[in-house]
Amino acid sequence: MTIAAALLLAGCLAQEEVPFAGGMPQTPSPERGQAVAEQWCATCHARDEEARAARVAQEGDGPSFAAIAGRDGRDEQFLWDFLEGDHFPMPTYRLFPQERADIAAYIVSLRVEE
Repeated sequence: MTIAAALLLAGCLAQEEVPFAGGMPQTPSPERGQAVAEQWCATCHARDEEARAARVAQEGDGPSFAAIAGRDGRDEQFLWDFLEGDHFPMPTYRLFPQERADIAAYIVSLRVEE
C-alpha cells in the first residue's frame, strides 16, 4: 500500500501544468471573445482608450481591454486564470472554459506592439 501511494504521489508531482487544462473544444477566437465581452463586460470596460473616452464615465468603470492587454505579463494564460476567480469589485460571472479562452484571445489581440 505504501509503495502504491508513493508511486501515485510521484506521478502527480511529475506532471506538468498544462495551459488551458481541461482542453478547449475549439481554438480560442478573438471574434467570439469580443462578442462575450460585449455581452458581459462592456458595462465597465471599453475596447480601447478612444472608446472609453467617448462614453459617459460611470463609477466602477474599469480599464479598457487594450490597456489590460498592454500590461506586463497579461498573456492568454494569465487572463484565462484571472477570469476563473472572483475579482472584487468586479461582478462574478461564471464563464465556460471556451468563453474564458475566447475573451483572453480577444484582449491579447488588442495589444499594441511598440
